[in-house]
Amino acid sequence: MSYKFSVTCAVFGAFDVSHYRPRERPNSVRIVHPKNGEEAWWPLSDETGTPLFPELMEELDEIKRTTLSGLVFRRDHAHRQSAIPLPWITPRKDLRYLRSVVKTIITEAGLRQELSFRSFRHGGFTEGADSDLTDAELRAAGRHRSSRQLPTYAKRTARQLIIATKKRREERTRSLLIRLNANLPSE
Repeated sequence: MSYKFSVTCAVFGAFDVSHYRPRERPNSVRIVHPKNGEEAWWPLSDETGTPLFPELMEELDEIKRTTLSGLVFRRDHAHRQSAIPLPWITPRKDLRYLRSVVKTIITEAGLRQELSFRSFRHGGFTEGADSDLTDAELRAAGRHRSSRQLPTYAKRTARQLIIATKKRREERTRSLLIRLNANLPSE
C-alpha cells in the first residue's frame, strides 16, 4: 500500500467516533499516523479554551451525538444495501467512489481541474508554510519525524518569499539599531 493511500485510509478507514472527545480526554482528538503508528492527542482548544476548529467541531459533535460507534466519515446519502449511511471506504479499503465525488465537487465549485483528492493534504501543508510555521511545527502537524519529507507537501510560494524577505529586512534594521545604540556615548 502506498504511503499516500495509507494516509487517506487512516482518515476515512480508521477515524472512529471513540477517537473524538473521549470521556478521559474531552478536549482532544486521537490521531494515529498510518505509516509509523505514532499516536497524537490533538488539542481542540487553546490555553484560553477558545476552539481551534469551531466549524469542524460543531459537525463532529453532531456526529458523536447521533453515532454510537464506528467510523466518523460516512456517505451523506443512503445506499441501496444499507438503511444507515455507509463509510466512504469500502471493506476492500477502496476510496475510488470518494475520489469521484471529490472530483465532481471540484468541478462544480469551479476549481482547477488538476486538483484531486490528494491535493488537500498538500494544500494544508503549503498553507501552513505560508502561515510561517516552522519545520518543527509542520512536522508535528503532519506527524513527520524528519524534515526531508516537507518539500513534497509544502510547496514554495511567493508568499513565503515575501515573508522571508520582510524578516531579513527587519533583522537588518534591528541589527543596525543595536549597533548604533552600542556606539552611543553613555551618560
